[in-house]
Amino acid sequence: MNMLTALTTLLIFGLRTRYVVIAVALVAVLVVIAIVLGQRRRRPQFELRELEPDAAQRYVEEFAAIEREFLDHPEQAAARARGVAEEVMRRRGYPDRIEPQQRINDLGFHDKEAARYLHAANTNLGGAGDKTERLRQVVQHYRALVFRLTGTPIDRVA
Repeated sequence: MNMLTALTTLLIFGLRTRYVVIAVALVAVLVVIAIVLGQRRRRPQFELRELEPDAAQRYVEEFAAIEREFLDHPEQAAARARGVAEEVMRRRGYPDRIEPQQRINDLGFHDKEAARYLHAANTNLGGAGDKTERLRQVVQHYRALVFRLTGTPIDRVA
């Protein structure tokens, strides 16, 4: 009898273990599906627009003025550069965001290179070292971002 009880217990335990493994595998699959669906929902839902050639040209010319201003007023030039970049993003259809990382993420879904420029500008704004050099790099990154979003070749001089 003891042997029969032991075999019955092992058989029942084996079946339970198999069901537990199946249940765990099923839960794991459901979690993966939920994660994938959650990531798809997080993708920003906005429609991008192209800028009219005249508007793009105005932004390029404004950047030329910002670069000329930089020598005398680097902080104001960097602030204007940021403002122009944000205006171009808004005009293209990117939503206004308070959190800088969310702006980078929004750009990254559609244009990874533009997102890198914005990230570099934000990083230099808060970085350490020579302030004028950091501001120069900030203006350069915003310029690259604006030129990219307007479809202007980066090596073009206004």
